[in-house]
Amino acid sequence: MEHTRRASLWLRDDVGRRDWMDVVKGVAIIMIVAYHVSLFLNSLGMDAAGVGRARIVLDLFPMPAFFLISGLFQTRIQSWSFADLWRRRLRQYLYLYVVWSLLRFVFYLVVPNVRADGAGTAASDPLALLGILVWPISSYWFIYALFVFTLVLWASRVLPAWVLVAAALIASTLMSAGLIDTENVGWNRMIEYFVFFVLGATFQRRIHAAVERTTPLVIVGSVVAFAGFAAFATFVPRVAGIPGVAFIGQVLVVAAGFTLATRLARVRPLGWLSYIGVRSLNVYLVHIFVIALLAIGLSHIAGWLDTLPGRGLLVIGAMTAIVTALSIVITRYLTRVSWLFVYPFGRSAGARTTRANARESR
Repeated sequence: MEHTRRASLWLRDDVGRRDWMDVVKGVAIIMIVAYHVSLFLNSLGMDAAGVGRARIVLDLFPMPAFFLISGLFQTRIQSWSFADLWRRRLRQYLYLYVVWSLLRFVFYLVVPNVRADGAGTAASDPLALLGILVWPISSYWFIYALFVFTLVLWASRVLPAWVLVAAALIASTLMSAGLIDTENVGWNRMIEYFVFFVLGATFQRRIHAAVERTTPLVIVGSVVAFAGFAAFATFVPRVAGIPGVAFIGQVLVVAAGFTLATRLARVRPLGWLSYIGVRSLNVYLVHIFVIALLAIGLSHIAGWLDTLPGRGLLVIGAMTAIVTALSIVITRYLTRVSWLFVYPFGRSAGARTTRANARESR
């Protein structure tokens, strides 16, 4: 009896078959926040030891994981008409991308451009804003990628699945090795990661089955395999330029992350990872603004922070936690303004009434 009680304190017995996805998304969004925090801090003159090389590994997991999971939910679109595709998928992606790009533009008109999440002066350039549908200039390229990927997947539904998988894999290999370059970070990332979206949509059943049948031996093997690759890539960064190496690393880390998540989802004290994962989109949309505001204050003490143990790594960890928590708190209030997160036009009266009643009952 006592053993059962202790086990219930540590392990959940109500874990669903797909709860591991929330753990994956929680870990992935935390890594994205940490990545952007490190970029902002480096722009302030903080030279956190090892971050440059560690970023090679840190960048392997989040986007492949997010795109693979996104692809897992796209299998039904093959039978949809374009009208259905637009209504159920495309308009929401495009709406979010445009609205939050506009908010980001207004934000950087007011707030000093500490780093502008990679866009530099383009962050407050009206001409750059007008071109976001062809030339993405911010971290919101991920949402635009979902729009493009979904459209391409639907348009190529008449082709044999292996054709799209092969084409996406070749393009990813060439891009990750630096053999092709669009001179736009957003498009470069899209070309590199499209293969994971396609793999998720094409092998949805096999991926679910493989993850759900995970054994402890498979988990250990996948983690050890990636750890070996990560150590090698960190200390010999030139290998990233070899075609196919980056893709191998991405596959290894995704396999390790997905299989390990099936066990972490059962650990009750780690429930906060699932909590963050459920809210990963909200964190993604807001975290850049939070980092930029905090970076303004830190810019006055950047030199002192760089003298701390780890030469800034401690600051990156602390700031990542603060930014993630603040992003969740902020969006709890922002979600009351539904048009910030949901396409508001053409909704039925019944849907609007349901949402209004839900807000009133909070």
